[in-house]
Amino acid sequence: MSKQSGFGTLVSADDALDVILSKLRPVTGAELIDVQDSDLRILAEDIKSTINVPAFDRAAMDGYAVRSEDLEEPGMLKIAGRALAGSAFKGTVHKGECIEIATGAPMPKGSDAVVMVEHAQQVGQAVSFRAPVAKGENVGLKASDIGKGDVVLKRGTVMGPGQIAAAAIIGKAKVKVASRPKVLIFTTGDEIVTPGKALKAGQVYDCNSYAMMTIARRAGAEVTYRPNVKDTLANLTKALMTAAGQYDLIVFSGGTSVGARDYAREAVAELGRVHVHGVAIKPGKPVLFGTIGKCGVFGMPGYPTSCLLTAKLFLSPAIRRLAHNHFHERRKKVVTLGHEVKQDKTKQLLLPVRVDDHDVAWSTFKGSGAITSLSESVGYIEIDAGDGVIQKGAEAVLRVIG
Repeated sequence: MSKQSGFGTLVSADDALDVILSKLRPVTGAELIDVQDSDLRILAEDIKSTINVPAFDRAAMDGYAVRSEDLEEPGMLKIAGRALAGSAFKGTVHKGECIEIATGAPMPKGSDAVVMVEHAQQVGQAVSFRAPVAKGENVGLKASDIGKGDVVLKRGTVMGPGQIAAAAIIGKAKVKVASRPKVLIFTTGDEIVTPGKALKAGQVYDCNSYAMMTIARRAGAEVTYRPNVKDTLANLTKALMTAAGQYDLIVFSGGTSVGARDYAREAVAELGRVHVHGVAIKPGKPVLFGTIGKCGVFGMPGYPTSCLLTAKLFLSPAIRRLAHNHFHERRKKVVTLGHEVKQDKTKQLLLPVRVDDHDVAWSTFKGSGAITSLSESVGYIEIDAGDGVIQKGAEAVLRVIG
């Protein structure tokens, strides 16, 4: 339910995200990159195998390659040679013979099973087998993993260790991936200083941009950082106008509330349209989202905790949308409250918490301006608006962030 405030109409977090995602379109374009550099990139094509994996029948265990018909009962077989990975046995296994074989080695001609070394005992140049063996036992058959012509990875797949390994095993040196959205990040405020510079009286270091850059990169963006924009409408409008034609998304913090020097809404509205301004959550109410032409614009709250939390809630899925990454999961687990929590009468409360070894959640919230509210937390729990108290020991759903 929306409520009236100085912001205009406040919307729920879910409704705000729906609006944001509806205004963004995935970026176009693709590029060919080395497969080892494709972690977290999105495939822009199906990848088909041109080979079989395995390319031949191979031993799945260290042991002895045998003819199963020779071991229908326990018995002795003569060692006729050795097969190693990358060094196949050249001959044929005849009746009464076996071959020492290593895991991954090609199965010798004439053999159809492998007996694990633990189930046999070598006696001179022969081997005593203590149990019978079935045809195909401990053998990886040709093409049992991947067949020639199989689609190994589908377009839209998020590349990770397993996917990179799958591409490598079929010999792919390069893969085509979707272009990354270009994102500009900065902060506003005359008091904001880039880390590494000396602070003057009344100044603070820019932590918001660094947090947002990390979130944006993890979501799949190509990020550009610029120093802060001074607190005037002209400066902010000029910065937005210049960047809108060069980037897919602009993200800044500060100036999004309704104070005398909060120019975000006015600047975005002058150049484009404001779609969201004010979300019924605490902390994080002063969130702004708009568009300037095809470029999306986020204005995040200036307080670090509010900025970081709302960036995780809205910026991360927005960039995933731009980057063709349809996988977005908010991990959850059920916890119990270690103390009572008072509800906010009008806004949903997003309470950062740490969780002990017994799945008991304890608030880490120290105020919207305290960065350790989130750096010491593992996630947050949602407390619906109301006029009451959630009792100690009550169950709550933890949303894990990271």
